[in-house]
Amino acid sequence: MSAKKYNINYNKKAKIQHDTHHGITNISPQDTSGHSRMKIRTGFLCRILAFLISAGLTIPSGCTRPAKTQALFTRPELITHNRLAVIGLTPEQEQIFMASYTKAFPGQMITFVERNRLQEIINEQDLMQGRLNDKMRARIKELFGVEALIMCTYYDGDGAIGRKKLRIRIVDSATGAIVGSVITEAIDNFGYHCDTAIKALKEDLQRGS
Repeated sequence: MSAKKYNINYNKKAKIQHDTHHGITNISPQDTSGHSRMKIRTGFLCRILAFLISAGLTIPSGCTRPAKTQALFTRPELITHNRLAVIGLTPEQEQIFMASYTKAFPGQMITFVERNRLQEIINEQDLMQGRLNDKMRARIKELFGVEALIMCTYYDGDGAIGRKKLRIRIVDSATGAIVGSVITEAIDNFGYHCDTAIKALKEDLQRGS
């Protein structure tokens, strides 16, 4: 082996030993660029993770509590009512509620009376607060064939920040009897409240309470 080649090999070997001793791998310029990008990306992900952990620790305890139901009961007549009217919700909330209710009872031919038709005889304040007397219920049944009124209220929960309650009373329009009742308390997610409340009503009905 020539002296020139020997010196080149010796220098390479010495550099590898030096880099290894200092914890540095022998990386090409292209690899160094990729390695730097990886370090930056890893550092960024670590900062995001730290932020999420920190944010999670500061979330009010009320937001993490599971949903609960109260005042739950149903009567057998509930399953016989197919023509319904929802009262007390905004138009968007009403759409979400109707979708949840229909999916929960796929075997029933459920019909909901349009909100605009109810507004012909009930003012907006009564719709939002579910204030209907015997005379008004009888008129709704007579004009629209409504068998049951689903009277809902969505409001702030007790104490904990970010919690809401959904109160549902299902009233027989002919007799005024309450055939279904439930109150849910959970995070401020109306769709979640609807699914939880209707599932509870259905399960209670199937148990034959």
